[in-house]
Amino acid sequence: MNLPASFVDRSTTNPGKHRLTAGAAAIFRARSVSTIAVIGTFWAWCGLLSFPMIDLNPDFADVPTSFALGGTVLIGQITGIALFITTVSLMHASRAFASLGRLSLAQVAIIGIIYLSVVLQLHDDEAATFVGVFYTILLMLTALMLSVVWTLPPDDIETCMKVASIIFCLFGISALAVLGLPQGRNVGGIQPNLFSAPLLAGFILSQFHAGKTGIVVRILCFSMAALVSSRYALIGCISALVVHDLTFNSLRPWKVAAAIVALLLCIFLWPQIATFLALDDSSRDLSSGFTGRDEYWYAALATIMDHPLGIGFKRASAFEAGHNGYLKTLVEFGIVGGGLIILFVGCVIAAARAEAVRSTGKDRQQRRFACARLGGLVALAFGAFFQPQLFSLGDAFGVSLLLLLFKPEMKPVSGRAAIA
Repeated sequence: MNLPASFVDRSTTNPGKHRLTAGAAAIFRARSVSTIAVIGTFWAWCGLLSFPMIDLNPDFADVPTSFALGGTVLIGQITGIALFITTVSLMHASRAFASLGRLSLAQVAIIGIIYLSVVLQLHDDEAATFVGVFYTILLMLTALMLSVVWTLPPDDIETCMKVASIIFCLFGISALAVLGLPQGRNVGGIQPNLFSAPLLAGFILSQFHAGKTGIVVRILCFSMAALVSSRYALIGCISALVVHDLTFNSLRPWKVAAAIVALLLCIFLWPQIATFLALDDSSRDLSSGFTGRDEYWYAALATIMDHPLGIGFKRASAFEAGHNGYLKTLVEFGIVGGGLIILFVGCVIAAARAEAVRSTGKDRQQRRFACARLGGLVALAFGAFFQPQLFSLGDAFGVSLLLLLFKPEMKPVSGRAAIA
């Protein structure tokens, strides 16, 4: 049988190249220019939050509280957030303002407290005050702009999350390829928690997509986090997976049996697990405290006692912040303001749980989104005990939390139907 030349060229000549081209084209097929721009700049932001760390100065490797890094890392942070906010402002400004009206009372309250905290910046020199006010306004603006992602059609949201998870996973692979295997838990000059933050974000975002790609991304992200013995990332990955599976799929006898077997294995293999998590390290064992950094916690508590009303967003030093997202929130926004923010974050997580277990009027894709979001919020809420800050604009952990936290309430739709 003689086939037309054009048919032979597409179907029988270099099929691997054809599949790759078709896969790339599928990402942008039937999408508006504005949607492609928003998704594309979000992917670029994800890359700029992670890949510049591969050139990280080795001097930062042993500084657990160092997150405000300079050089290419800072340039990447500024470029990424500026690119995304500018694109959303030009393409979907109306959706951004509409999203504000769809936020829950808890979400609006968090933004309101952040807005009122501007007055806490009015101390010390004018330059520090100006920078603090700028960061506070930028935090509110970023949260609002990220909420626009949830107003895209469900298929676009799934593609957005899928590719973002691949980008974070590729960061880990690239870092290991360029800098080599970990030495003393550091990958080149990248401190373990810095290295694992994009991996945890990639693991969480991969659960928004059903398919083999998501499974591969989760396996790779978890393995690389284990390679540097990042306890918060490993527990966060497991938490996200378990919460997602328990809410998305019904509880069956084999799952209960598997959980019992896993618990027994953990008890039996505890010496090996302790070695794997580096609990035999004098600076990380259980005698050093829950996180191994209790001395930073005491410093943060002292700062809170000295400044019960708060000192303003981004005004705390690394030592004052306590290397704990919740303590830094209290340091920055005060006992009342910070306490209310933590309370309202808990309310948002509780609302996400209610949404995840409620299946009425939702298709399978929407249910998967709800369950993946809940799993991600639980994992990040736990990880905040180990991260230097709860709200951040310069790392994958903080941006992922803002994205999942400020999801507006939308009417359920499926496929490529646009959300009005």
